[in-house]
Amino acid sequence: MFSETKKSFWLVIIFAFLVAFLGIGILSWQYHKIAEKSEQEIHSIKETIEQNLAKDVLDKFMESRLGKRKKQALTYFTENTMEQHLKNEFILIDNFVSFEILKTEKLENTNFRFIVKIQEENENNEIIEVITLIKILNRYYVDSVQIAG
Repeated sequence: MFSETKKSFWLVIIFAFLVAFLGIGILSWQYHKIAEKSEQEIHSIKETIEQNLAKDVLDKFMESRLGKRKKQALTYFTENTMEQHLKNEFILIDNFVSFEILKTEKLENTNFRFIVKIQEENENNEIIEVITLIKILNRYYVDSVQIAG
């Protein structure tokens, strides 16, 4: 009788350890799944924040152009954009009345490309530009303005 009690005692202990290890395995799997999902969500939130920061700079740059504030618009330029401007590769100030962002593309790291439609005073005239923004020392700058087409 003592032997059967001893066997059942060990069976209960073994069964308890198996249940505990199974529980630990399931909890560990769930934890890693939640951690992975959280990492993806955090990455997505960071990208959204970066895109909004770049878009805010683009909005300020475009508002400067619409308001014919050349000096203010120039403060958003990198050296590359300044060279484009000096070579008259795009029109900085004109009779622009509105703009619309048609498309946003994320490039490498934290750089963005925007396709922007600019409406001139004469409603028949529209300009489509490809504007690239880059991040330098935690601030976005216009790195390139190209007329599309």
